[in-house]
Amino acid sequence: MTHFPISFFGVAFGFQVLHLFIFPVCFELATNVSLITGTAMLIPTTLTGWRTWKGSYMGARGQIFRRKISISLAMLGLSVPLTIWRAVFLNAFEDAPYSPWHWLYFAGNALLILGAIGEGIYGSRLSHR
Repeated sequence: MTHFPISFFGVAFGFQVLHLFIFPVCFELATNVSLITGTAMLIPTTLTGWRTWKGSYMGARGQIFRRKISISLAMLGLSVPLTIWRAVFLNAFEDAPYSPWHWLYFAGNALLILGAIGEGIYGSRLSHR
């Protein structure tokens, strides 16, 4: 379950790039669905990560844990408003792929990808004995 949000945010970013440069409406819908699914999966993933940190690692104050927790909470703090904004203005960017709002949405997706990369890097450094 841990890697599902990362994959959905990656797919959302990919569809967003396709929508920006190729323009079919289906890519915008795919971006929205991927973002909603990634955000929905990020909530239990963050909670299970917190529980694992407290249980298996006894709440160790290592820098890896602080960074993973910070990144996860930042991704959650970005993805929830981004998802709500997209749900309220569903299909608002179909006809204007070069509008400033579209690029703001693209930047939000790009930040989620950077967060996913950071989570992957720090997660790969953990010892799961």
